[in-house]
Amino acid sequence: MRLSQLLRDKLGLSQENLAQYLKTPLSQLAMYETGRRDLSADAHAKLIEILLFLEEKNSVAEKELLNNQELKALDKIQIKELEFQEINEQQLLDKIQKKYNQNIQLYLLANHLQTSNQYKVNYFCDSPQQESKSMG
Repeated sequence: MRLSQLLRDKLGLSQENLAQYLKTPLSQLAMYETGRRDLSADAHAKLIEILLFLEEKNSVAEKELLNNQELKALDKIQIKELEFQEINEQQLLDKIQKKYNQNIQLYLLANHLQTSNQYKVNYFCDSPQQESKSMG
C-alpha cells in the first residue's frame, strides 16, 4: 500500500480530494497508487508533510492521554487525601461537639445547684427568722 493510500484511509479522503490537494491529475495519483507511475517532488513533499503532521498529532494526542491519565491518578490521590482530612476533621468536630454538650450539662447542673442552694439557704434563713419573730 502506498503512502497516499494510507493517508487517504487515515483521513477518509477520496483519490479526487487528495489529487486536488497535491495539485496532481487524478489519473497520475491512481497510477502512483497502483505502482505504474511516480509523483512529482512537490506532491511527495506534501504527502510527507501530511504524514509528519499526523504523526505529530498522534504524538501530542498520546502525550495528552498520558497527561490525562496522570491527572486522573493525581486526582484520585487528592481525593483520598481530602477524604482522610474530612474524616480527621469530622472526628475533631465530634470531640468539640461532645465537649460542648458536656459544658452545657455542667452549666445546667451548676445553675440547678445554685438555684437549689439559694432555695435551701433562703428556706433555712427565713425559717429561723420567722421563728424568732413569732417568739418575740
